[in-house]
Amino acid sequence: MPSPNPLAQLLARDPRREVDFPEAPLAAAMAELVALQQPALAEATTPNAGSPDTEKMMALLCQVATHVWRAKFRMVDPVTGEPRDETRRLYRHVEGAMEVFAQMGLMINDLINQRYDAGLPIKVLTFQPTPNLLHDTIIEVVRPSIIYQDRLLQMGEVVVGVPLTLASDKP
Repeated sequence: MPSPNPLAQLLARDPRREVDFPEAPLAAAMAELVALQQPALAEATTPNAGSPDTEKMMALLCQVATHVWRAKFRMVDPVTGEPRDETRRLYRHVEGAMEVFAQMGLMINDLINQRYDAGLPIKVLTFQPTPNLLHDTIIEVVRPSIIYQDRLLQMGEVVVGVPLTLASDKP
């Protein structure tokens, strides 16, 4: 009997009658292939957390990111949020470095002027009574929180402003 063409095999009601399948089921072979590839993919995409070299590299990367963040913060006018005229040309390069950090998967959390929540992964250096606040607000960031692939690399350090009415009510 001549072998049917591929189109006839696809259109056949029961293609197993016309095609010889191998002894091993395809699903089991695919599962075995995926299981073999997963450890290699995991090693290629995530650094070895236990390696001292990796830990040192991540710590140095956090320091670099913190310094670039500070430079960016000092180049921006706090009132307008725009770069100052004297630093506008340099600001583009700092923004470029911040974009590279984002492409690497490094997230730099600057929580300035956001409402304070006790569950945030930050270290509060002090609570400071501040006028014109309605609720506890992060008024200064000393070090930003840095996160890489859902892993906290550097805990942020902040100053939290508390409303004067709440500060005066406390004993």
